[in-house]
Amino acid sequence: MPVKRAFMESRTVFRSDDNTFNGTRKLVRPRLPVWEQRREVVHTEDPLTHAMISDAHGTPESSHAEAFYFQKQMLQQTEMTIILEDGEQIQGVIQWYDKCTLKLRVGRSRVLVYKSAIKYLYKTSDAHTAPSVMK
Repeated sequence: MPVKRAFMESRTVFRSDDNTFNGTRKLVRPRLPVWEQRREVVHTEDPLTHAMISDAHGTPESSHAEAFYFQKQMLQQTEMTIILEDGEQIQGVIQWYDKCTLKLRVGRSRVLVYKSAIKYLYKTSDAHTAPSVMK
């Protein structure tokens, strides 16, 4: 043990400089003025989610139809056509989804689309059988 202690003492360096690091740092978070503090984020309703807030409990009520539809299309690897709000059209297979986004496989690339940017979507195979009603 004496050898180990001597080794540790020889490696310890003490400095009296105020600008040097002594091994312990304290996390300091300055207080921000009230006008610079982060404000509450305003959440908007997800356009493809059909959940309604009940007045009695304040909890979302949902039929889970959106989740069921996306799961079915994912499992069947259905080619989907997504029309965005700006008119852009994307064709691909849904890989996964969450509350706010869809991830599509478009050819060999992957595209992440915000649900709020989606105007509507449909199965690509349905476009050839039905007349184009939406424009």
